Amino acid sequence: MTAVTQDLTWVPSPLTRRLATGAVLALGAAALVHRPTLVVFAAPFLVALAVWVRETRTATAEVTVDLPTLRTTEQQAVPLETSTDGSAGIGSWRLLLRPGRFVESDGAVLVALGDRATGGWQVTPTRWGWWSAGSVVAVARSERRAWMTETSTPAPELTVYPPATSAARVPAPPHLRSRLGPHVSRVPGAGVEFAGIREYHPGDPTRRVNWLASSRGGSLVINEFAQERMADVVLLIDGVHDLGEPGETTVDRSVRGASSVAQAYLMSADRVGVVAFGSSLRWLAPTTGTRHFYRIVETLLQARQARTYVHPSIDRLPLVALPSGALVVCFSPLVDDLVVQALQALRERAHPVVVVDMLAEHGITVRSADDELALRVWRLTRAATQSSLASIGVRVVPYAEVSGGTLGWLRLGGERTPVGR
Repeated sequence: MTAVTQDLTWVPSPLTRRLATGAVLALGAAALVHRPTLVVFAAPFLVALAVWVRETRTATAEVTVDLPTLRTTEQQAVPLETSTDGSAGIGSWRLLLRPGRFVESDGAVLVALGDRATGGWQVTPTRWGWWSAGSVVAVARSERRAWMTETSTPAPELTVYPPATSAARVPAPPHLRSRLGPHVSRVPGAGVEFAGIREYHPGDPTRRVNWLASSRGGSLVINEFAQERMADVVLLIDGVHDLGEPGETTVDRSVRGASSVAQAYLMSADRVGVVAFGSSLRWLAPTTGTRHFYRIVETLLQARQARTYVHPSIDRLPLVALPSGALVVCFSPLVDDLVVQALQALRERAHPVVVVDMLAEHGITVRSADDELALRVWRLTRAATQSSLASIGVRVVPYAEVSGGTLGWLRLGGERTPVGR
């Protein structure tokens, strides 16, 4: 909530200026034609001005701007409430909202009589990031409408999160941690999913004895269950190059996609971390919990804050940022060779890697034969890059497959490596 006590600077209202103009014209006409009787026409204007301009005017007024919540998502409306509190001498208020950048409002103008006014608007952010909701302009008039004043009060800043879509069931990565989680592993132990039977050994619990199989085989056998373990997922954001139209750039879509993946895995009790390349190197160690989701999104929102450049190298990261065997989901346009080298280094460390290609070709315009040749060379270069990544086990999927909201594209073609390492 923003409550500001404004010092009011009063100026003549349009009505007062019209009265003064009428008096000046009447007096000027009397002097110009040398007819003193014309001064009679100026008398009503002069009397009104003499009475009106002496009215009492307050020196200060309090303007309050309040947002019930400072966090929201794209295209989600948030109510913005405002109120004014002045002392005697104010006859009416006129309130209007000037939306901030990437913020829309219903555009209503609020009018109230008296020294107090309350009202509100619906503001809708259209892009993720940190944006001001705008400013509230309050125009006050005196009781006799002879004077007016205008103040501007800034609204609080909104933290706008990208919209996240959760999947009903997230795919299990090839490597699972030796901690209790939602994914069924191949390691026998305490669990609920049947994994097979084996010969009974002294000390095994009798409640796990499979009596039907034991009666058929003539010896005791017990049921085995698969352990349920959690996964480590690291979201890698390539913000080295931000390409595309505002609102649909590669970084915009990367942040939206990463927040969806993070929310889906965190809801499954998995550990999720973030690594962001670009103007600076930011990382967040994998962990679980709903609060961690907001820390992840806060880290993603910083993807284009600074104006410097840091080489995208995983050698700069601490060990806790990339746990052994963690699934790495990279959102990248694949236009920087250093990012490709970082992906190759991740595979050398035995990380399963999925790359989401964020670069779209639908906005490319070809005007000449040279443009057509350049486009073909560019496509061949990108195909070669994707082929080199595929040869080392990195799966590259287009962004069109990701935007549907499902996480089926995360499956690594059915390939499973030994789990529990």
